[in-house]
Amino acid sequence: MRKRRHMTSLPLLASAGMAALTATAYAQQPGPPSSAGMPEPAIQYSPSGQAASQSVASQTGGITLRLMDTIVTVYPSLKLDIQNNDNIYSTPRNTTSDQILVLTPAVRLETRQSGNTFSLRLSPTIGQYQKHTSENYTSYNANALADFNLGTRLRAALKLDHLDGVDPRGSTNNPLSDTPDHYRQTYGQAIVSYGAQGAQGRIDFELGKMQRNYLNNRATTAANDRGADDLGATFYWRVGPKTSLIFQGKHSVIGYSLPSSTFGSVENLFQVGAAWEATAKTSGTFKFGVVKKNFEDATRGDSTAVSWTGDVRWSPLTYSHVNLMLNRAPAETTGGVGNFIDRTSTTARWTHDWSSRLTSEALASYSTDKYQGVARTDNTQKFGAKATYKMRRWLNFGADYTHTARDSDDNNFNYKSNVFMLFVYATL
Repeated sequence: MRKRRHMTSLPLLASAGMAALTATAYAQQPGPPSSAGMPEPAIQYSPSGQAASQSVASQTGGITLRLMDTIVTVYPSLKLDIQNNDNIYSTPRNTTSDQILVLTPAVRLETRQSGNTFSLRLSPTIGQYQKHTSENYTSYNANALADFNLGTRLRAALKLDHLDGVDPRGSTNNPLSDTPDHYRQTYGQAIVSYGAQGAQGRIDFELGKMQRNYLNNRATTAANDRGADDLGATFYWRVGPKTSLIFQGKHSVIGYSLPSSTFGSVENLFQVGAAWEATAKTSGTFKFGVVKKNFEDATRGDSTAVSWTGDVRWSPLTYSHVNLMLNRAPAETTGGVGNFIDRTSTTARWTHDWSSRLTSEALASYSTDKYQGVARTDNTQKFGAKATYKMRRWLNFGADYTHTARDSDDNNFNYKSNVFMLFVYATL
């Protein structure tokens, strides 16, 4: 096989969450590589990401419990996927197919007090390959979030995530080992927002920290242990009833644990843009600017490049929505290939409600990974279609198909894959 390179309710809420963890525990599903090897739907960490206010999204249903003087709502859910993947190792030839059973139980606890919201989500993902059992995995995810309303002008959000996950074999540049690379990652973030929601000006201050450490295959994974410290600010200036200008700056320090590593760097990002809701049909955010990446080791060479982030939504009908997502930002490499990745991606998604029960989704994306310091560029196309039928308020089932094709300057990293999935999702 080829080689590749979250105050009174908090203690009570935490106790309830830890008790639930023994019964339920979230993780990575197999698939093509994502930014910096991040699993879905875990935190999509990016040193050049957006400093935006966080919020807890409520959902319908749930079980309401009274614990002493605290009302806690519990939202349990269960998702079962049956997947057929015709290229589980993302290889250019001699492909290997398998059927994968993926079970994802989850529980989210939420409580509100005096305008503050606290939530805790616990979930494992259990993946069982039918033929290649060495790829089996169990991953665990815990997410805590606290939203504080400190007055008409002051708000704060605290977020803490812990992920125990895997990189499927073939999803990074590391040489293929006998088992998937197992890692643990923690991420903490604090955002303080000043300015009334309807004020002409408001500002967010952000502080974040991430640490990822691998637990096995240390001969190849030790070089990927890393952390990042972020400091940023985002200023919003309202120029219309539903339009604001955005000015954002962010400073990130990326450090690698291996003493001999030369990949440590500092990133500085500045972007300007706008957030708007022009009509009931069109809304979005777009920012454009520059990002500088300076390595501690001068031999790796520094980089200055344009950067952008966009998310535009068009709703020609109340039941039909088109989303366009644009992004260009640096990403960390794996396997020692090049200095870093200059990643550009464009994604379009159309969601349509054919009835109160039937929803379809079509997706197309194109991404380019330009490895800096080596002559390698990867172009990846992805097309997908999904249909979901809502049989009951609490029960959905459906089917999903995704085709992925990567064309690389290094022929060893070319691949095509087709993943067909049937799923059932149940929640209260």
